[in-house]
Amino acid sequence: MQIKMNHRTALEKPLRWWGLSLVMAALGLFVLAPGLARGFCQEVAGFRTSNANAPAGQTVRESEEDFTTDETSLLPVRYQWAPTLGLDSMDTQASSAAQASSTSAASSSLVDDQKQQLKVNPITGLAVAPESSYHPLTGDDRWKLYVKMTYASAGPYFSPVMMALLLDQANGTPRQWGGGFPGFGRRLASRAGNAVLQGTLQAPLAALLHEDVRYIASSRHGFMRRAGHAVLYNFLTYNNQGRPTLNIANLTAFYASTAITTAWLPGIQNAARYTIANASEQIGLSFPLNVAQEFWPEIRRHVFHRH
Repeated sequence: MQIKMNHRTALEKPLRWWGLSLVMAALGLFVLAPGLARGFCQEVAGFRTSNANAPAGQTVRESEEDFTTDETSLLPVRYQWAPTLGLDSMDTQASSAAQASSTSAASSSLVDDQKQQLKVNPITGLAVAPESSYHPLTGDDRWKLYVKMTYASAGPYFSPVMMALLLDQANGTPRQWGGGFPGFGRRLASRAGNAVLQGTLQAPLAALLHEDVRYIASSRHGFMRRAGHAVLYNFLTYNNQGRPTLNIANLTAFYASTAITTAWLPGIQNAARYTIANASEQIGLSFPLNVAQEFWPEIRRHVFHRH
Protein backbone atom coordinates (compact mmCIF):
# COMPACT_ATOMS: atom_id res chain seq x y z
CA MET A 1 0.00 0.00 0.00
CA GLN A 2 2.82 2.40 0.86
CA ILE A 3 4.50 1.73 -2.49
CA LYS A 4 1.27 2.47 -4.34
CA MET A 5 0.79 5.73 -2.46
CA ASN A 6 4.35 6.86 -3.20
CA HIS A 7 3.90 5.98 -6.86
CA ARG A 8 0.64 7.91 -7.10
CA THR A 9 2.20 10.92 -5.37
CA ALA A 10 5.14 10.76 -7.75
CA LEU A 11 2.80 10.90 -10.72
CA GLU A 12 1.10 14.01 -9.39
CA LYS A 13 4.29 16.06 -9.07
CA PRO A 14 5.94 16.23 -12.54
CA LEU A 15 3.69 18.96 -13.97
CA ARG A 16 3.95 21.30 -10.97
CA TRP A 17 6.96 22.98 -12.60
CA TRP A 18 4.63 24.74 -15.05
CA GLY A 19 3.26 27.08 -12.41
CA LEU A 20 6.67 27.87 -10.96
CA SER A 21 8.19 28.34 -14.41
CA LEU A 22 5.45 30.77 -15.45
CA VAL A 23 5.91 32.79 -12.26
CA MET A 24 9.68 33.02 -12.82
CA ALA A 25 9.17 33.88 -16.48
CA ALA A 26 6.77 36.68 -15.54
CA LEU A 27 9.37 38.04 -13.09
CA GLY A 28 12.04 37.96 -15.79
CA LEU A 29 9.77 39.72 -18.28
CA PHE A 30 9.01 42.42 -15.69
CA VAL A 31 12.73 43.08 -15.11
CA LEU A 32 13.80 42.97 -18.77
CA ALA A 33 10.87 44.77 -20.43
CA PRO A 34 12.13 48.31 -19.55
CA GLY A 35 15.25 47.61 -21.60
CA LEU A 36 13.13 46.98 -24.68
CA ALA A 37 11.15 50.20 -24.06
CA ARG A 38 14.34 52.24 -23.65
CA GLY A 39 15.77 50.84 -26.88
CA PHE A 40 12.61 51.77 -28.78
CA CYS A 41 12.56 55.31 -27.35
CA GLN A 42 16.24 55.81 -28.25
CA GLU A 43 15.58 54.78 -31.85
CA VAL A 44 12.65 57.23 -32.14
CA ALA A 45 14.68 60.06 -30.60
CA GLY A 46 17.61 59.35 -32.95
CA PHE A 47 15.28 59.41 -35.96
CA ARG A 48 13.82 62.79 -34.97
CA THR A 49 17.27 64.28 -34.30
CA SER A 50 18.61 63.18 -37.70
CA ASN A 51 15.63 64.78 -39.46
CA ALA A 52 15.96 68.03 -37.51
CA ASN A 53 19.65 68.33 -38.41
CA ALA A 54 19.20 67.54 -42.11
CA PRO A 55 20.90 70.23 -44.33
CA ALA A 56 18.63 72.42 -46.42
CA GLY A 57 18.81 72.12 -50.21
CA GLN A 58 20.73 74.62 -52.29
CA THR A 59 18.73 77.59 -53.50
CA VAL A 60 18.88 78.12 -57.25
CA ARG A 61 19.24 81.71 -58.31
CA GLU A 62 16.89 82.53 -61.16
CA SER A 63 18.28 85.78 -62.55
CA GLU A 64 19.74 86.30 -66.03
CA GLU A 65 21.27 89.62 -64.99
CA ASP A 66 23.87 87.82 -62.83
CA PHE A 67 25.17 85.82 -65.80
CA THR A 68 28.91 85.87 -66.41
CA THR A 69 31.14 83.92 -68.77
CA ASP A 70 33.43 82.71 -65.99
CA GLU A 71 33.10 78.93 -66.36
CA THR A 72 34.38 78.20 -62.86
CA SER A 73 31.71 80.27 -61.16
CA LEU A 74 28.51 79.81 -63.15
CA LEU A 75 26.82 76.94 -64.94
CA PRO A 76 24.30 77.99 -67.66
CA VAL A 77 20.87 76.42 -67.39
CA ARG A 78 17.92 77.38 -69.55
CA TYR A 79 16.08 80.35 -67.99
CA GLN A 80 18.24 80.18 -64.82
CA TRP A 81 21.85 80.30 -63.73
CA ALA A 82 23.06 78.22 -60.80
CA PRO A 83 26.37 78.96 -59.02
CA THR A 84 28.87 76.10 -59.21
CA LEU A 85 31.64 75.23 -56.82
CA GLY A 86 35.29 75.99 -57.40
CA LEU A 87 37.86 73.23 -57.83
CA ASP A 88 38.91 73.35 -54.19
CA SER A 89 35.32 73.15 -53.04
CA MET A 90 34.73 70.22 -55.39
CA ASP A 91 37.71 68.39 -53.90
CA THR A 92 36.42 69.11 -50.40
CA GLN A 93 32.97 67.88 -51.34
CA ALA A 94 34.38 64.70 -52.89
CA SER A 95 36.51 64.11 -49.79
CA SER A 96 33.48 64.63 -47.54
CA ALA A 97 31.42 62.25 -49.65
CA ALA A 98 34.15 59.60 -49.49
CA GLN A 99 34.43 60.03 -45.73
CA ALA A 100 30.66 59.80 -45.34
CA SER A 101 30.63 56.65 -47.48
CA SER A 102 33.41 55.12 -45.40
CA THR A 103 31.59 56.02 -42.17
CA SER A 104 28.37 54.53 -43.53
CA ALA A 105 30.14 51.31 -44.52
CA ALA A 106 31.78 51.06 -41.09
CA SER A 107 28.43 51.69 -39.39
CA SER A 108 26.77 49.02 -41.55
CA SER A 109 29.55 46.55 -40.72
CA LEU A 110 29.12 47.33 -37.01
CA VAL A 111 25.38 46.70 -37.19
CA ASP A 112 25.93 43.39 -39.00
CA ASP A 113 28.53 42.38 -36.40
CA GLN A 114 26.16 43.19 -33.54
CA LYS A 115 23.35 41.21 -35.19
CA GLN A 116 25.71 38.26 -35.58
CA GLN A 117 26.51 38.43 -31.86
CA LEU A 118 22.81 38.06 -31.03
CA LYS A 119 22.38 34.79 -32.93
CA VAL A 120 21.95 31.60 -30.88
CA ASN A 121 23.70 28.38 -31.87
CA PRO A 122 21.04 25.69 -32.46
CA ILE A 123 23.23 22.97 -30.90
CA THR A 124 24.87 24.65 -27.93
CA GLY A 125 22.09 27.14 -27.23
CA LEU A 126 24.70 29.88 -26.77
CA ALA A 127 25.14 33.31 -28.30
CA VAL A 128 28.75 34.35 -28.93
CA ALA A 129 30.70 37.57 -28.44
CA PRO A 130 34.30 37.53 -29.76
CA GLU A 131 37.11 39.02 -27.70
CA SER A 132 38.52 40.84 -30.72
CA SER A 133 35.38 42.88 -31.46
CA TYR A 134 33.44 42.89 -28.21
CA HIS A 135 30.36 45.09 -27.84
CA PRO A 136 28.48 45.23 -24.51
CA LEU A 137 24.82 44.32 -24.42
CA THR A 138 22.12 46.97 -24.39
CA GLY A 139 18.80 46.52 -22.60
CA ASP A 140 17.16 45.68 -25.91
CA ASP A 141 19.90 43.12 -26.66
CA ARG A 142 19.36 41.43 -23.29
CA TRP A 143 15.64 41.14 -23.93
CA LYS A 144 16.17 39.59 -27.37
CA LEU A 145 18.73 37.11 -26.05
CA TYR A 146 16.49 36.11 -23.15
CA VAL A 147 13.69 35.22 -25.55
CA LYS A 148 16.00 33.41 -27.99
CA MET A 149 18.07 31.52 -25.40
CA THR A 150 15.04 30.48 -23.32
CA TYR A 151 12.21 29.93 -25.81
CA ALA A 152 12.71 30.93 -29.46
CA SER A 153 15.56 28.73 -30.73
CA ALA A 154 16.49 25.05 -30.92
CA GLY A 155 19.18 25.27 -28.22
CA PRO A 156 16.85 25.62 -25.21
CA TYR A 157 15.15 22.37 -26.25
CA PHE A 158 18.28 20.44 -27.18
CA SER A 159 19.90 20.93 -23.77
CA PRO A 160 17.00 19.52 -21.69
CA VAL A 161 16.89 16.44 -23.92
CA MET A 162 20.58 15.78 -23.32
CA MET A 163 20.30 16.44 -19.58
CA ALA A 164 17.28 14.14 -19.28
CA LEU A 165 19.12 11.38 -21.16
CA LEU A 166 22.59 11.66 -19.61
CA LEU A 167 21.78 12.64 -16.03
CA ASP A 168 18.34 11.16 -15.39
CA GLN A 169 17.24 8.40 -17.78
CA ALA A 170 20.64 6.69 -17.85
CA ASN A 171 20.69 6.52 -14.04
CA GLY A 172 16.96 5.89 -13.63
CA THR A 173 16.51 8.90 -11.36
CA PRO A 174 14.16 9.63 -9.85
CA ARG A 175 13.26 5.96 -9.71
CA GLN A 176 9.61 6.75 -8.83
CA TRP A 177 9.09 7.90 -12.44
CA GLY A 178 9.95 4.49 -13.84
CA GLY A 179 11.56 3.76 -17.19
CA GLY A 180 10.70 3.75 -20.87
CA PHE A 181 9.05 6.61 -22.72
CA PRO A 182 6.66 7.59 -19.88
CA GLY A 183 9.56 7.97 -17.47
CA PHE A 184 11.65 9.83 -20.02
CA GLY A 185 8.72 12.18 -20.71
CA ARG A 186 8.49 13.14 -17.04
CA ARG A 187 12.23 13.65 -16.79
CA LEU A 188 12.27 15.74 -19.96
CA ALA A 189 9.42 17.91 -18.65
CA SER A 190 11.33 18.43 -15.42
CA ARG A 191 14.53 19.41 -17.27
CA ALA A 192 12.58 21.76 -19.53
CA GLY A 193 11.17 23.48 -16.47
CA ASN A 194 14.67 23.68 -15.01
CA ALA A 195 15.92 25.32 -18.24
CA VAL A 196 13.15 27.95 -18.19
CA LEU A 197 13.88 28.74 -14.57
CA GLN A 198 17.60 28.95 -15.22
CA GLY A 199 17.25 31.39 -18.12
CA THR A 200 14.68 33.48 -16.28
CA LEU A 201 16.90 33.76 -13.21
CA GLN A 202 20.10 34.44 -15.13
CA ALA A 203 18.87 37.21 -17.44
CA PRO A 204 17.66 39.80 -14.89
CA LEU A 205 20.49 39.05 -12.46
CA ALA A 206 23.09 39.47 -15.23
CA ALA A 207 21.46 42.80 -16.17
CA LEU A 208 21.67 44.02 -12.57
CA LEU A 209 25.31 42.93 -12.25
CA HIS A 210 26.25 44.18 -15.77
CA GLU A 211 27.40 40.69 -16.80
CA ASP A 212 27.27 39.31 -20.32
CA VAL A 213 25.11 36.22 -20.89
CA ARG A 214 26.95 35.23 -24.10
CA TYR A 215 29.93 32.95 -24.50
CA ILE A 216 33.10 35.02 -24.99
CA ALA A 217 35.07 33.41 -27.84
CA SER A 218 38.86 33.46 -27.57
CA SER A 219 41.05 35.45 -29.95
CA ARG A 220 44.05 33.17 -29.27
CA HIS A 221 45.49 30.47 -31.52
CA GLY A 222 46.19 26.84 -30.69
CA PHE A 223 43.91 24.05 -29.56
CA MET A 224 45.04 23.86 -25.92
CA ARG A 225 44.81 27.60 -25.33
CA ARG A 226 41.35 27.83 -26.82
CA ALA A 227 40.12 24.68 -25.04
CA GLY A 228 41.44 26.05 -21.73
CA HIS A 229 39.66 29.32 -22.45
CA ALA A 230 36.40 27.44 -23.08
CA VAL A 231 36.63 25.64 -19.74
CA LEU A 232 37.59 28.80 -17.85
CA TYR A 233 34.66 30.74 -19.30
CA ASN A 234 32.22 28.39 -17.66
CA PHE A 235 33.01 30.50 -14.61
CA LEU A 236 33.92 33.84 -16.21
CA THR A 237 32.27 36.34 -18.51
CA TYR A 238 32.71 40.01 -19.51
CA ASN A 239 31.31 43.08 -17.79
CA ASN A 240 30.12 46.19 -19.65
CA GLN A 241 33.70 47.44 -19.89
CA GLY A 242 34.79 44.30 -21.72
CA ARG A 243 36.79 42.94 -18.78
CA PRO A 244 36.68 39.39 -17.39
CA THR A 245 34.57 38.94 -14.27
CA LEU A 246 33.14 36.04 -12.30
CA ASN A 247 29.93 34.82 -13.95
CA ILE A 248 27.82 35.14 -10.82
CA ALA A 249 24.49 35.26 -12.65
CA ASN A 250 25.08 32.01 -14.56
CA LEU A 251 26.40 30.06 -11.58
CA THR A 252 23.62 31.33 -9.33
CA ALA A 253 21.01 30.37 -11.93
CA PHE A 254 22.34 26.78 -12.10
CA TYR A 255 22.06 26.21 -8.34
CA ALA A 256 18.90 28.26 -7.73
CA SER A 257 16.91 26.62 -10.54
CA THR A 258 18.00 23.16 -9.37
CA ALA A 259 16.93 23.99 -5.82
CA ILE A 260 13.48 25.00 -7.08
CA THR A 261 13.06 21.72 -8.98
CA THR A 262 13.22 19.80 -5.71
CA ALA A 263 9.66 21.07 -5.11
CA TRP A 264 8.31 18.58 -7.66
CA LEU A 265 10.96 15.83 -7.70
CA PRO A 266 9.90 12.74 -5.73
CA GLY A 267 12.13 10.92 -3.30
CA ILE A 268 14.49 13.84 -2.46
CA GLN A 269 15.77 13.12 1.03
CA ASN A 270 18.29 15.97 1.22
CA ALA A 271 17.43 18.96 -0.99
CA ALA A 272 20.70 20.79 -0.31
CA ARG A 273 22.87 17.81 -1.23
CA TYR A 274 20.82 17.12 -4.36
CA THR A 275 21.06 20.78 -5.43
CA ILE A 276 24.83 20.94 -5.08
CA ALA A 277 25.45 17.58 -6.75
CA ASN A 278 23.02 17.98 -9.66
CA ALA A 279 23.83 21.62 -10.43
CA SER A 280 27.55 20.78 -10.39
CA GLU A 281 26.88 17.95 -12.86
CA GLN A 282 25.07 20.41 -15.14
CA ILE A 283 28.03 22.79 -15.00
CA GLY A 284 30.33 19.86 -15.82
CA LEU A 285 28.22 19.00 -18.87
CA SER A 286 28.42 22.61 -20.04
CA PHE A 287 32.21 22.25 -20.50
CA PRO A 288 31.93 20.30 -23.78
CA LEU A 289 29.24 22.74 -24.96
CA ASN A 290 31.64 25.64 -24.47
CA VAL A 291 34.42 23.74 -26.25
CA ALA A 292 32.06 22.99 -29.15
CA GLN A 293 31.10 26.67 -29.29
CA GLU A 294 34.73 27.78 -29.22
CA PHE A 295 35.60 25.58 -32.20
CA TRP A 296 32.26 26.01 -33.96
CA PRO A 297 33.76 27.87 -36.96
CA GLU A 298 36.05 24.89 -37.62
CA ILE A 299 33.23 22.39 -36.99
CA ARG A 300 30.95 24.30 -39.33
CA ARG A 301 33.61 24.44 -42.05
CA HIS A 302 35.05 20.91 -41.88
CA VAL A 303 32.08 18.85 -40.65
CA PHE A 304 29.12 20.64 -42.19
CA HIS A 305 31.13 22.08 -45.13
CA ARG A 306 29.63 25.53 -44.63
CA HIS A 307 31.36 28.89 -44.48
